[in-house]
Amino acid sequence: IPAATTTIGGVPYFNASPAEPTNWREELFRIDYNVTQKVRASFRYIHDSWDTITPTALWGGGSFPNIQTHFVGPGVSMVAHLTAEISPTMLNEFVASYTTDHITLTNTGNWQRPSGMTMTGLFSNFGGKLPDINVATNGAYGGGFSSGAYYIPWNNSNPTYTLRDNMSKIVGKHNLQWGFYFVAAQKNEMSSPDVQGDLNFDSNSGVSTGNAFADLLMGRIASFSQASGQPKYYNRYKIFEPFFQDDWRITPRLTLNLGLRMSLFGTYRERYHQAYNWEPGKYDLANAPQLDVDGTITGQAGALIPGIGSPYDGIVQCGVGGSPAGCMKGHLFNPAPRVGFAWDPTGTGKWAIRGAYGIFFEHTNGNEGNSESLEASPPLVITPNQYNITSYTSIGGGGLLFPLSVVSVPTKAIWPYMQQWHLDIQHEIAANTVGVLSYVGSKGTHLTLQRNLNQLHPVPASANPFSPGQTITNNADCSDPLNPLVNGVPVTGAALPNMQVACGADPNPLRPYLGFGDATALEPQANSSYNALQASLRRNAGGLQLSVAYTYSHSIDDSSDRYDGTFVDSYNLARTRASSNFDQRHMLNISYVYNLPFFKGVGGLRENLLGGWVFSGITTWQTGTPFTVVNGFYGDNAGVANGVGSGSYADMVGDPYAVPSGQTIPGVGSLLYNPAAFTEPTGLT
Repeated sequence: IPAATTTIGGVPYFNASPAEPTNWREELFRIDYNVTQKVRASFRYIHDSWDTITPTALWGGGSFPNIQTHFVGPGVSMVAHLTAEISPTMLNEFVASYTTDHITLTNTGNWQRPSGMTMTGLFSNFGGKLPDINVATNGAYGGGFSSGAYYIPWNNSNPTYTLRDNMSKIVGKHNLQWGFYFVAAQKNEMSSPDVQGDLNFDSNSGVSTGNAFADLLMGRIASFSQASGQPKYYNRYKIFEPFFQDDWRITPRLTLNLGLRMSLFGTYRERYHQAYNWEPGKYDLANAPQLDVDGTITGQAGALIPGIGSPYDGIVQCGVGGSPAGCMKGHLFNPAPRVGFAWDPTGTGKWAIRGAYGIFFEHTNGNEGNSESLEASPPLVITPNQYNITSYTSIGGGGLLFPLSVVSVPTKAIWPYMQQWHLDIQHEIAANTVGVLSYVGSKGTHLTLQRNLNQLHPVPASANPFSPGQTITNNADCSDPLNPLVNGVPVTGAALPNMQVACGADPNPLRPYLGFGDATALEPQANSSYNALQASLRRNAGGLQLSVAYTYSHSIDDSSDRYDGTFVDSYNLARTRASSNFDQRHMLNISYVYNLPFFKGVGGLRENLLGGWVFSGITTWQTGTPFTVVNGFYGDNAGVANGVGSGSYADMVGDPYAVPSGQTIPGVGSLLYNPAAFTEPTGLT
């Protein structure tokens, strides 16, 4: 942990801007061959080599540049292209391609585990690395910091084979197009668990001194998790999409577009049956593992009692014992129709009205609900959690197992899709000047979100012992996490489990699915909507080309991406419906190209040097993206142990747009919103 490097407003901060080298080179080879006057072939080969160093451990989110990542990423792309003019009205295009990358990540800096380090673990194999640390504090030290080597070293490759054939034929007033698109893809990658373990220090934990940094120095560990191994996985999937399109010129003023794409999606599957899925429907309470809550049986509080129940209750091996490959029944046929029109209402060519509607299915990537997200899942890799540890040599305990965190994907494929539509009016306002007014919309359905199936249920408002605006205080309320107080009165009833968890007690004995920790479910439940009014004006006159475009839009969703962690309640996803993380309400773009008229036609050296110059540019104004104000002072304020989401929102008690005039943060700048509009939320909310 480096010392502070600067002082802002009398407060010491660590600040660094490390500049690291990036080396990139590319070799390209292409050959074109006219087989005959009507048959043409080409082949292209590209080799990319990317070599860079990231300032901190890549994708780990480390706070300091003391552990950096060396990223090497060579890639290959090969494309063969064949075009045949079968007749004056028929053309065929065939494309075959192969692409792959080979990413290798290694760390540099202070990450090696010293040979004499005495810290114990849940497993003896630390991968030669120091454990990762995460320090969460009540406002001090910038709210906390983290550092570690994470899952690196790591490597992967992504060979992808693609075939595509497009046929076009003109028949009278019809321009017909049909063909197919085929993909066979692989993802061969090491899993990304932390075999060295993750040390978490929290000033709200059951063993904390009240200062998480002091806990780090003393070994007062809020929780420790560690993976048993880091195997390599070999995921596969195939896609086949035939399509048909008819552009029908009904009259010289009206064209109709009719099309259908059939998306035939194969599910993800792991070639060697290394993927395991946790299915809640297969969980049997009678076979659930039992916890030694106070350590009287095993000597380790929170450990699973050996010989009682199964620590893998509800876990299914994909492709074995009747389970589908990838643990997911397929859904092969996904029809995606498209319809559109273009109409000249006057026949003068100065007006055009266009509209379209289409459905577009998405196969999703490997970070969503499929077998690739099941990498490093138990029992092949187990990642237990141990809570409230009092020393670095008290981690683990003679081969005991602690509750596992699991991942759950759907047992049947439900592919996400987008409905898109638009209507626009185009008009030639004056000579060389065209204006367009458009309405554009879309609707996303069955988009992926993540939630915690093993979160505790929140406290009903009627059972909450806190008054509105009354917050949790660490000393008065949580001096004894198992016997918490509110206003000096012991908490009882429905609020007791949540209050214990909020005060730092082990949440695992209180979870709905006993014997497990977090259960991250990747589900096709999110929806989105986008509506926009778009206006543009384009003018070409003389040597000037001028374009102005304005968009007023609003994007709303339940989850802006698979990793969107701004939800706080896994049992009430509707509460997360809000403006998308990437929503930008206003956008104005002005572009211009002006051919300067100077020194034209004068000939000689003057025209060659001083003539033919162009002045061009793009100017953009746009509003910013929204952000969510979460409660970082008492993260698990609701006491629900939601290790997947944020925990709780801050309460809004004022106008966030009422920015105090002239108020600045030393060394940072003027305030952009009113921070006094937000405060800690009511306890257990």
